[in-house]
Amino acid sequence: MARTALITGSSGGIGADIALKLSQSGIKVFLTGRNESRLIEQASKCSAEGYLAGDLSNDEFLELLFKSAKEKLGQVDILINNAGAYVWSPVEKTDKNKIDEMFRLNLQVPYKLCRLAVVDMKYNKWGRIVNIGSISGTVGEANASLYSASKAGLIGLTKSLALELAEHNITVNLVNPGWVKTEMTEPIFSDGILDESEQLDMIPQRRWIEPYEVSALVNYLASEDARGITGQSVNLCAGLSLG
Repeated sequence: MARTALITGSSGGIGADIALKLSQSGIKVFLTGRNESRLIEQASKCSAEGYLAGDLSNDEFLELLFKSAKEKLGQVDILINNAGAYVWSPVEKTDKNKIDEMFRLNLQVPYKLCRLAVVDMKYNKWGRIVNIGSISGTVGEANASLYSASKAGLIGLTKSLALELAEHNITVNLVNPGWVKTEMTEPIFSDGILDESEQLDMIPQRRWIEPYEVSALVNYLASEDARGITGQSVNLCAGLSLG
């Protein structure tokens, strides 16, 4: 029987690439994101079993999402917590409303989805949870302390759940990409907030991470071959974390 996966933030960027890669590996996927028209397009590309557009920070939508995914997939074997938001701001200039918003989407939503998913995973004695963090959550990022803090929280969540769920044949891992040029990060450069050439000079491999690199790693971590890997925080950053 084919495995199944719920992938958040899968209407574009890294999430869309993950959905396509898992689908190509024979996994049945269910997509979610804010943009319904793009979800429809992406669902067609990866032959998704279904999709649901909405705001993950809304608890009622979160419950509906998981219920809908189960109805379409039968069960959720694999949970990919990819949805997230980025804020670049000096700490004293950070919008107060952004504080709750960032922690809610980047940390609380993954926790709440894990809470829903592990019930059936425990019953089935098989499960894969892959959280998508950021290199900023492991080494910090000046003027992005809110983002870094919220992503750092995923490290603790991943390790703790890995210990808690190991005996149930459920693995929990975290992928920390370095700079990936997506719609979320592009404005940082196009608006002149950061200089692209200067950022590249800081990366040992002098290149950006490509979405397909992230999706390939996620695909492996979601597989049976990776059953011995759990509680790990994998930095996929072209050497950026080395200093």
